[in-house]
Amino acid sequence: MSSLYKIVKGRVLVYRVFDIGEEINLEKASKILTEVAPSRSKFTLKKSDRQAVIVSNDPLSVNLGSYRFKIKDIDYNSEISAKVWDFGTLSLTFDFTIPENFTISQLKEFSSVIQNFEVLDTYARAKSREFALQIQPAMGRINEWEVFEDYILYYVERMSPEIADASDLLKHEDVAALILNEENHSLSLQNAERIYESKLQYYKNDLALIDWNSALVVEPSGSLDIPDVIEFALNQLLEMRYYDDVLDRKLREIYSAIELKNMSIFSSRYSEIALGAGQNYIEIAEIVESVENSLKVIGDLYHSVVFRSASKKFRFSDWQTSIDNKLKNLADISALLLDNINNRKSHILELTIIALISLELIPLIKNIFN
Repeated sequence: MSSLYKIVKGRVLVYRVFDIGEEINLEKASKILTEVAPSRSKFTLKKSDRQAVIVSNDPLSVNLGSYRFKIKDIDYNSEISAKVWDFGTLSLTFDFTIPENFTISQLKEFSSVIQNFEVLDTYARAKSREFALQIQPAMGRINEWEVFEDYILYYVERMSPEIADASDLLKHEDVAALILNEENHSLSLQNAERIYESKLQYYKNDLALIDWNSALVVEPSGSLDIPDVIEFALNQLLEMRYYDDVLDRKLREIYSAIELKNMSIFSSRYSEIALGAGQNYIEIAEIVESVENSLKVIGDLYHSVVFRSASKKFRFSDWQTSIDNKLKNLADISALLLDNINNRKSHILELTIIALISLELIPLIKNIFN
């Protein structure tokens, strides 16, 4: 497919999202970051006429300098920024400028190099670790979870020729191959249509095309509201995955520790396991609820539509169902253990009462036979 349009102004935003702590005191982190990074700023959604979401506790944003690498004598330069969220995640954004007058085909090659540059992941993890150590007084223990979210977003402000209806871009350019990072192969019409059916537009000259691992945003105004909403969804996704993993580990530990047949009522071990399971249930349920409620969707306006579309692509509902099921298992285990312990204690108590009554009856029986 020959290219009809050229990108006059645009950026490639590469995200790496890490879980760095259980909970972060943003006020305390703000003081630390203000001392070391005066460029820190609050996260805001700027289009008040479109605003359909409210972030309950704004993350802190800070510029972290630049990152450069060279491949085949071509320099790739990016500016790095970070957002730290109160529920324990850090999102790093590598902001690459798209060379002027790039075609979509050239952009595919450009992004393919970035996505296949494995050193970027190593660098991002080291940077997140460095950042976590910097704000450690604001969060206590640092998480060492190896899993992270990666995402790439193509952000276009201006094209040549100027495009009146941004959806025309999908008719003339192989955007689906860009979204799926298929540099050397042509996608089937069925696959392309699957990608395009989820396109979103507020004005005719803008466009948001969101998939599970990448997105294209055409925004002539230059506003980063839509990328910010998608970035927030990525942070929520990582937290869901994190607590799903935490619940897996908690359940495995409890399953391996329980042997109901050998349960002794004289040992406090199973009572402690039951109470611990109940406490875990309360703590994790509270944290998960706070993460899920950290962004409120109001009405059916554009930002809320974007957030719901990202949530669907990221399969939020599947992760929520998985977490809910595991929380239920945790609650059931706690109830089962306590019931079992109480039943055994009741049984022993009944036997004790019978024994005591029997002892009291012995003299009476002796008197009768004497």
